[in-house]
Amino acid sequence: MERVLIFGNTPESRSTARMLRQRGRQIVMSVTSEYARSLLPPGTICHVGKLDADGMLDYIRSVAPHRIVDATHPYAVAASQNIERAARELGIPCEQVQFDNIENAWRESVEWVDTHEALINAIVREKGNMLLGIGRDPLLPIPLDTNMTRLFPRITPTPEAVAACLELGYPKGNIIAMDGPFSKELTMALFDDKKITGVVVRDATDKSYLHEMVVPALERGIHVVMYGRK
Repeated sequence: MERVLIFGNTPESRSTARMLRQRGRQIVMSVTSEYARSLLPPGTICHVGKLDADGMLDYIRSVAPHRIVDATHPYAVAASQNIERAARELGIPCEQVQFDNIENAWRESVEWVDTHEALINAIVREKGNMLLGIGRDPLLPIPLDTNMTRLFPRITPTPEAVAACLELGYPKGNIIAMDGPFSKELTMALFDDKKITGVVVRDATDKSYLHEMVVPALERGIHVVMYGRK
């Protein structure tokens, strides 16, 4: 049976998997978050987590697929380059899914939540470090059994906001108190310094905010939780 390895957290990756499965192919998926895994049919063979260039090569070699499909979103340029490079080195055919509407592709690449309860569930579910930047509601009560050392609230630099963070149990060293706007370069440096694997943002209808926070996260393979209505 032909084994196909599909990369991506997109609707295109899931529809491609369904189509190939119906044609009798064995499907292996690679996604970057537990949320993306939850969208797959139960029992799907799946790798969860980001892969650097060496990790990508080792993973593809271990799966030994007959074919690779790159269905990552259009912002995942580095991931696509690593996939293509590894496939070429291993001599495995690789095809890339084309997106019709790149301008709005981000909307299908993030997790949308529209209640505080759903937002808390998303924060608790993710196990890595998370940057919490949701504007006027940045200080949410988090369940007591949560590891607060992995949460980094980004707040307005006021004594009241800092005091509220401390009262809710956020470690003092995790509080990022600064005024925007924030450049893309600063945001990416923050992601790297704090080893961020997930971010929470308010509905990014403002394009400048979209490009200073959401797109940089997607480019780094960071899971984005969007608090608002899709």
